[in-house]
Amino acid sequence: MTSRTFHSVQALRAIAALLVVVFHLQIVEQKYSATTPLIPTLMRYADSGVDLFFVLSGFVMTTIAAGSYGSPHNAGRFLLRRCWRVLPLYWLYTSVVVALMLLAPGMANSSYQDQSIVASYLLWPQSQLPLLTVGWTLIHEMFFYLVMAGMIAFARESLLPWLLLGWAVLTLCAQQLLGPAAAPWQLVASSPLTLEFIAGALVGLYWQRLPAALALPVAGLGAAGFLSTLLILAGLDAAAPSAALRALGFGLPAALLTLGLVRWERASAPVLPPALLRIGDSSYSLYLSHVFVISAAGRLWQKSGWNSTTWQSGLFVLLTLLACVGAGLVSWRLLEQPLQKLSSLRRRRAQAPDILAE
Repeated sequence: MTSRTFHSVQALRAIAALLVVVFHLQIVEQKYSATTPLIPTLMRYADSGVDLFFVLSGFVMTTIAAGSYGSPHNAGRFLLRRCWRVLPLYWLYTSVVVALMLLAPGMANSSYQDQSIVASYLLWPQSQLPLLTVGWTLIHEMFFYLVMAGMIAFARESLLPWLLLGWAVLTLCAQQLLGPAAAPWQLVASSPLTLEFIAGALVGLYWQRLPAALALPVAGLGAAGFLSTLLILAGLDAAAPSAALRALGFGLPAALLTLGLVRWERASAPVLPPALLRIGDSSYSLYLSHVFVISAAGRLWQKSGWNSTTWQSGLFVLLTLLACVGAGLVSWRLLEQPLQKLSSLRRRRAQAPDILAE
């Protein structure tokens, strides 16, 4: 196992992506099912997989940036790698949405057809979601990357914990000072979701200090906290939680879960399920592509007439979930991997598996 290989991170990525898939799947099931939906109510909040993604992103960023601080050159290389990792595949799937808007408007989400196409491609914050709706999380990611690049360029590594804590304080202050009428970019910069990235970044700095004997208890505490938030929100039948509540109810448990699992992995070198790891490898492709699969499957399901009984709903959910995973794997193999191989900046991947690349 290389120092850069964290299979537990890949497994958590798989779980995060599958949570988001189930979240969108329950929306489509409710829309097209002629009977009681099968997916449990608590899955209304399964988009909390995004909160886990943000924590993992922070962990990854401080881990891969170790030893590169105080160098504008390293900052530029870091930012270039991050952009190449995120943008080409996102642009490709955004282009599919644009094509649908032009060629088959009825299949595209009309709620976002007034959104700026250029802003969507550039991941610039707007008052609406991007054309590819799941791209809203990438807007936050790009903000994280820009701030991290600034730290890499001008900060000493020894100051990083204090800079991260200062960033957290500034975020909280900005959240209090800026109202809902703030500009979209200000809302992104002041979002409490940034605290999840910061929490993951701190885990990346200090995970080795956790005693190995506490690794699984900490991971269990994080998992219990995450599930408890899901159950509490479902029991209250609450509206979508605010960003602040998400950061507290999902982000903090996700940080504990990540901390415990990466420490447990290094202490015991467990063998994790290969299928879960492969889904983790393809999690970015799965995240971007699943909305197309679910939308098409829901329309076909309604037209088929096989949407009137519980077993038919169960079959739809199972087959659609498998189709999403399959489409993600195909996208990863045929699109994502070739795109990454185009970059000479990925040359080290051939020498050591870089599980941290996201």
